[in-house]
Amino acid sequence: MSSDVVGDYLNSIARYPLLTAQQEIQLGRRVQRWRELKDCDRPLTTEERREYRSGERARQRFMQSNLQLVVHVARKYSRRATQTLDMMDLIQEGNIGLARAVELFDYTRGYKFSTYAYWWIRQAIGRALVQYDPIIRLPLGVHDLLIKLHKTAEQFSREHGRTATLQEMADVLDMEPAAISSALLQSYKVTSLDKTANGSDDKSALVDLIADPNTYDPEQDWQLETIREYCETYLDERTREIIAARNSRTPTPWRELEQQYNVSKQTLQGAEQRGINRLKMLINNPMEGTPLGANYSAPR
Repeated sequence: MSSDVVGDYLNSIARYPLLTAQQEIQLGRRVQRWRELKDCDRPLTTEERREYRSGERARQRFMQSNLQLVVHVARKYSRRATQTLDMMDLIQEGNIGLARAVELFDYTRGYKFSTYAYWWIRQAIGRALVQYDPIIRLPLGVHDLLIKLHKTAEQFSREHGRTATLQEMADVLDMEPAAISSALLQSYKVTSLDKTANGSDDKSALVDLIADPNTYDPEQDWQLETIREYCETYLDERTREIIAARNSRTPTPWRELEQQYNVSKQTLQGAEQRGINRLKMLINNPMEGTPLGANYSAPR
């Protein structure tokens, strides 16, 4: 259905021929006069009203002859990942930018209107995508800053052969690192949980692959029980206490442990690390586990 609508629209605008350079100058002069009269705060004379109507017709012809340019630009955005705006929506947004370009075009500068209008059309479509396409909408200022950061990072990488640090980006843009960091934190992508997972042979959705924290997992229970058995069998009491104290939800400060065991922080850290390394070795190679005996214990 959408392709039929676009096709009908293309057929309807195909009858408007492109303007020559001389026609752009003539129409541009009439549009400029129309803009001057539109802003006039006094009643218009008969001649001025005639010029005003002539300028409106010139503006309309300017727009009609460049509608194909809008379609050309809109097609570049039609294959994006998100599809909140379809092709006709993009064209309508581009037409708004075209109308703005017609009103502001200065024919005295000597360049073609299409060159000038192209930027306005792209800007109008781009801003519409920023406003309507993202699931989480960002302010236009933040979006523009992210584009500037991306371009600056690419240029820095080409010149230096490495990724720029946050401070280097701040120096180039004359900004505070905190402001750049805040903008980057807002640039995360949002993915639908109904999206098919990459690499999934059965085309499972992402939501089907997320573990339910309330679901009983016998494998996890077995692993925890194994670790407990290894701790009881191969680690002495004080080593177990140190590891438990430092790896709980609210770790015990080293200073308290120093007072409790009357040893230095470095000694406590060494005992913790040796105990954890021992557990890792036992878990990875369970057949090699042997009782530690009297030669392995926490510092007294």
